[in-house]
Amino acid sequence: MSNYSPEQNKKIVLEAFETLFNRRDYKAAEKFWSPNYIQHSAHIPPGRDGLFNLVRAAPPTLRYENSLIFAQGDYLMLHGRFSGNGRPHNWVAADLLIVKYGILMEHWDVLQDEASQEESLSGRPMFGASFPQYDTPPPASDLPKFALTVDQARTIVAPLYEALNQPAKKDVAALLAKATQPDYKSYSTNEEWLNREQLADVFKTIGTAVPDLRWTIKNILVSGDQITVRGEASGTPTGELFGAKPTGKSFKTMSIDVFTVKDEKLASAYHVENWLGALQQISK
Repeated sequence: MSNYSPEQNKKIVLEAFETLFNRRDYKAAEKFWSPNYIQHSAHIPPGRDGLFNLVRAAPPTLRYENSLIFAQGDYLMLHGRFSGNGRPHNWVAADLLIVKYGILMEHWDVLQDEASQEESLSGRPMFGASFPQYDTPPPASDLPKFALTVDQARTIVAPLYEALNQPAKKDVAALLAKATQPDYKSYSTNEEWLNREQLADVFKTIGTAVPDLRWTIKNILVSGDQITVRGEASGTPTGELFGAKPTGKSFKTMSIDVFTVKDEKLASAYHVENWLGALQQISK
């Protein structure tokens, strides 16, 4: 057990949540989350990067509010609400954390849609003193037969982008298997494509040349069974990258991926990256 008091731990955790979820200050948030952060939540990729990338991909309207927090030793439990999450309903969350020496080390959660007054059987709000007001959904007959939400899309693509963050340190094949169908095709032109195993080799090759490769999700759009992701790749090559020798300089470039989903996994992708711009940056 660390020598921090329960009240100190409460203050630290609330400031951590405010910094990450509401202020989106990822650099400042790093001081709160351990680099070896252990994640047990089923909808969040592993580690600190998995959590931070999930927040990066969330709508700018995302906000966390806390109503209750309890602490006993290194264990803390929070009752809070995530609103503006791109879903039809807010999420009411029970978060359980282990905090040691002022650092968030491990996390579990339980999430539930926040019911409106019309949906509540108890007749009492799940969070605060009033019920949320939601837009009236369209009739079921007006909804498309297959329509992904942004939140579902984010969960589906998350393992693939996790594999692109320092891939030399990841089990790339396992992450791609989690995200994609066995017959997945990754198109770099309208005709040429790589299968899942070939794509894993490409990820690992780039990861070897750029050990600190970081690939973040900047925006997600969904339309029917398609997901479009605008991403950003950055890093400092230490080995040869697409024929260019390392110069000690870093790059930052944009990517666009258009995925098709089948049975809750990625079936195909058409992707474009501005590698020419990246090579120009490291050669200047």
